[in-house]
Amino acid sequence: MNQTRRSGHRKSGLVTALALLAGALAVYKRIPLTNRIGDNGNAYFGMAYDTFLFFFLLCGHASQTVVAQMTAARCAKGQYRNTRRVWNAAVLCTLILGIAGSAAMALSAGILAGGLFRTQEAAFVIRCMAPSVLIASLAGALRGYFQGMGSMVPTAFSRFAEELAGFLLMFSLVSGLGGYGKKVGALLFQPDYEQAFGAGGAALAFGAGSLISLLLLAVLYFLFQGSFRRRERKDAGRAAEDYGSIGRRIAAAALPAILTGFAMQGSFILDQVLFMRLMPAGADSAVQWGIYTGKYRILSSIPAMLTAAVCTGLIPSLSVSHTGMNPGRTREKAFLMLKLSLALSLPFAVWSAVTADSLIPALFTAGDMETAARLLRLGCVSMVLQALAVGIACILQGLGRERLLFIGAAVSLILHTVLLSVLLHSLGMGTDGVIWAVTALYGVFVILGMVFVLRTGALNGDWGRLIGIPAISSAVMGLAVYLMNRFLSAVLDGKLLCLLCFAAGLILYLLLMLSMRSLSRRELKSVPGGGALLALGRLLRFY
Repeated sequence: MNQTRRSGHRKSGLVTALALLAGALAVYKRIPLTNRIGDNGNAYFGMAYDTFLFFFLLCGHASQTVVAQMTAARCAKGQYRNTRRVWNAAVLCTLILGIAGSAAMALSAGILAGGLFRTQEAAFVIRCMAPSVLIASLAGALRGYFQGMGSMVPTAFSRFAEELAGFLLMFSLVSGLGGYGKKVGALLFQPDYEQAFGAGGAALAFGAGSLISLLLLAVLYFLFQGSFRRRERKDAGRAAEDYGSIGRRIAAAALPAILTGFAMQGSFILDQVLFMRLMPAGADSAVQWGIYTGKYRILSSIPAMLTAAVCTGLIPSLSVSHTGMNPGRTREKAFLMLKLSLALSLPFAVWSAVTADSLIPALFTAGDMETAARLLRLGCVSMVLQALAVGIACILQGLGRERLLFIGAAVSLILHTVLLSVLLHSLGMGTDGVIWAVTALYGVFVILGMVFVLRTGALNGDWGRLIGIPAISSAVMGLAVYLMNRFLSAVLDGKLLCLLCFAAGLILYLLLMLSMRSLSRRELKSVPGGGALLALGRLLRFY
């Protein structure tokens, strides 16, 4: 039993580590990309990516969830022949929808760029991103297949391989296409062509990374087929399901997943459309959006990415405790997710606000630095709320309350859209208005989500310690980093100073959290990487 538990912890730790590495690569690769294509190019890439996100949510987002659910349900009953039929039907549906989504995105690129975004240069980038809809949809179906079989490792490994391949290919594609765009732009007197073609190279690198991930998953799938066919021959299930019935069940399961996906991620698409439509047309709007999406949004998403990587690994254990009618463990796991969300996001938000003026120039070498630093300070509250929203979403998923998750996300999105329209159209607040509206979006979702979770009775703990210890630790850390940043800025290089402030702030924050025992021994043992922190706490006699 202990050996099985240790094996489960090792797998969970591996999945979390790979998720963190993939997220780190996804964030880091945008920094050299921004330095190469500038704020304009970032705007074009952001428009293409959000257009991809719309078509992917519509055509392929549900494939992973649907395949995982339907595969797991049949494998649990030993119905491996029906599992095969579900997989065949799901792949056919994903292939048809993926082709349709890629074709629609490519064909509508000119209309979307010129009519919706009022930035014609983005059309080329959108076309370069279009094949990714099909590739990502098929990759999602394969990931769902392995998840349904009970393994998250192929999903985590393929995502890491996707980000690594995209990162390595990005430099050559961006430089090659950017250089070609510069020559074309000189002939046509279009100086933005270099940034647009460079962004197109980044879009192609994104698709190439997805393709390598798909090929890797396909290889793993075929390697797995030998053992699966042996299970099929011993199938203990009932008669084979007909494909018509399977298709109806796929559609019934896909619709809630699609609606939830739009409710959870629709703000990214709406923000861009409303900003480009309601702000004055011209290059300045594209530049401002490029600063927001290529500098601020990339950095502000780090706490949510960390929270998702850690809390997602706890969802299965929360589900087991909930379905096993163990309310004590259910409350403990749910409260731990909330603790981790705040403990990971609050120090990063404080550190970002304190070091914004030196952090932005240390990371980026092109574009407007002052505006990006101001946005980073303005958005520090949004970072914490976004991470809390991710943690609450993981709790609701673990409790099987997807309907409540959808309701909370949908209500928040509607209110966010109304507020953003007022801030942009009536008050002309620009990217500041976007940040205020996004802060309100996550704030409303956190309030609704907490109400939903509390009504289930799945939260019970020391709320004072939950909020107080991270707040005190972050405040002390923030003061120390502020003093370092102020008095050492004249004698140290900006990049070295940021690295030193980060290292000192991280060490100080961890020591304060451990000294006040923010997480118990049991909680640390259940978190990937918590064993090392527990060993450090014991070494320092904190535990």
